[in-house]
Amino acid sequence: MRRLSLLQRFAAVSLVLVVILGILMAQLLASMISKRALQSATDAAVLTTAVAIQPLLTPEELVAGLPPAKVAALDRAVRGAGGNTEIARIKIWHHDGDLLYVADPHTLLPDSAADASGGSHAMEHALEGEVEAELIVSSDEPGNEALLERYGSLLEVYVPIRYPGQAKPSGVFELYLSYEAVRESIRADTLKAVSLLGLGLIVLWAGLFRTVATASRRLRDESNRNEYQALHDALTGLPNRTALQNRIELALAACEPGRSVALVLLDLDRFRDVNDTLGHGHGDLLIRETAARLVEHVGPDATVARLGGDEFAVLLPDVGDGLGAAVTAEALRLAIHTPVEIDGVSLVVEASAGVSMYPADATNATVMLQHADVAMYVGKRTHRGVVLYDRADDDHSPERLRLLADLALAIDSDQLVLHYQVQVRMDRSVRGVEALVRWRHPTRGLLAPAEFIPAAERTGLIHSLTDVVLSTALAEARTWLEAGSPTPVAVNVSTRTLLDAGFVERVFALLAVHGMPAELLVLEITETTIMEDPERALEVLTLLSDAGVRLSIDDFGTGYSSLAYLKALPVNELKIDRSFVAGMTDNVRDHVIVDSTVALGRRLGLEVVAEGVEDEATRAALVDLGCELAQGFLFGRPVPAADLRLGSDRPVGTSR
Repeated sequence: MRRLSLLQRFAAVSLVLVVILGILMAQLLASMISKRALQSATDAAVLTTAVAIQPLLTPEELVAGLPPAKVAALDRAVRGAGGNTEIARIKIWHHDGDLLYVADPHTLLPDSAADASGGSHAMEHALEGEVEAELIVSSDEPGNEALLERYGSLLEVYVPIRYPGQAKPSGVFELYLSYEAVRESIRADTLKAVSLLGLGLIVLWAGLFRTVATASRRLRDESNRNEYQALHDALTGLPNRTALQNRIELALAACEPGRSVALVLLDLDRFRDVNDTLGHGHGDLLIRETAARLVEHVGPDATVARLGGDEFAVLLPDVGDGLGAAVTAEALRLAIHTPVEIDGVSLVVEASAGVSMYPADATNATVMLQHADVAMYVGKRTHRGVVLYDRADDDHSPERLRLLADLALAIDSDQLVLHYQVQVRMDRSVRGVEALVRWRHPTRGLLAPAEFIPAAERTGLIHSLTDVVLSTALAEARTWLEAGSPTPVAVNVSTRTLLDAGFVERVFALLAVHGMPAELLVLEITETTIMEDPERALEVLTLLSDAGVRLSIDDFGTGYSSLAYLKALPVNELKIDRSFVAGMTDNVRDHVIVDSTVALGRRLGLEVVAEGVEDEATRAALVDLGCELAQGFLFGRPVPAADLRLGSDRPVGTSR
């Protein structure tokens, strides 16, 4: 059976309770009405005695017996009482139990069949001064059988006859009343009372039900609204993250063997520019338009959700493989990219998309969302448009989290060590060294920077790690200085650290602690770091440069720096990325890029360092281009400070 609703259960339970209450109250009313009717009949008997009978009798007559004249007077009185059809018989008793008078008011004849004994308990109580009443429905007394046959049932009332000054009654007046009249009165009164009670309870229940039904409907509507709001985005009406997770779990449970479920995460590129330039109102309109386009370009089985801000997700519950999901994701990107006109302004917005697959990449909704998010940010960072999840790109795996916990301990211990790679002039003399951090992990061995630096850059650990590297590099450079080999040492600085408010002060403090000239410290920064916040980067670099710290742009040519910013920056050198240097002898384009960079640096008065020099042919090509500084395995691999040979014609460490 269909489960009853809360309102239906309330209606049923409350109706049962009202019926039970009605029955109990009806019984109570019937009992009260019955008692009232009986009391009324009893009071009538008492009144008849006091008004019609007792004034005709004297105490002496009750003792000596009734003379004929008195009997005649009683007959007349009884005749008057005979008009009341409720009276069936009248008896008068002496206090010693003798019957003095008996008559049927309808025949005015003495009832010869009447019982002349008065030994009942009711009679005894009446002789004690109490009014007693008994209901007679059957009797084996000869005098009562005829009355019961005529009236059906009788109410027998015993009324004491008491005169002033008497301690006890002189006699008893016994009155038989037809109970059928009383019963009919009780029935009529009970029916009327119960009808009114039932009607009142029905009205009460109906009013209560209506009130509860109205409240229930309002609560249900409010609950539905709250549930809808809890599962949908207010701006677009699309399912939100919670609803999406529920649908992902359902899709995973229903996925057939050999098929896949895909989750596409899309994030609008440079959406902030729309808000900042045109206002949030235009931004909201753009979000709505994007939502409409995504819904329009997916099938009925797909789910489009808004996760917040300018981030959307599309759940594809049945796809063949990652290639099919990627094709769909690219089609969604193109749909978003189509120009849209908002309030007369034509906007073109691009999006980056990340794709996570079940069961290949994830086994539940939470992990699927995480992996799609990782892929999407890789696409945004690399400008690749659509990116399928790759575990190698994931810095958020449980292993990486454990690695971060270990790294936090490593920073406070001696597990971080520095290796140094020499930078040489083309005559192979050492011009300086670059400090490269290594992690001597207690269980995983020696870890290269690529295995932990990206994860550290996502947290505040990168600041502490950079401070350790700077302090260690300056301390070892101090020993070289004291040994008579002043050697510039270069340290890489991440975007987060360079733009940190206290970085400049920490650099100055470390230089002071180790007693190092600022000119022997080189800070390497990337183009991406500079373009993250050009104004702040210029401010920080200017402070460092004014103090004498040398500045180098690392991996030059791989970023998106502006020549206008490059001209304004107080840098001292450019480092050509190894991706161009390694291929310059085989690839004309790489050769041209290296040539142009060397010429650019020379015209700007900057030193140029070629990274990744691994063979003599590359060194010779660089010499021909006029590049004076180089770094690479040809001249030496990164080695601990103890293995460096500074000041010699050819650095050691080439075999490492």
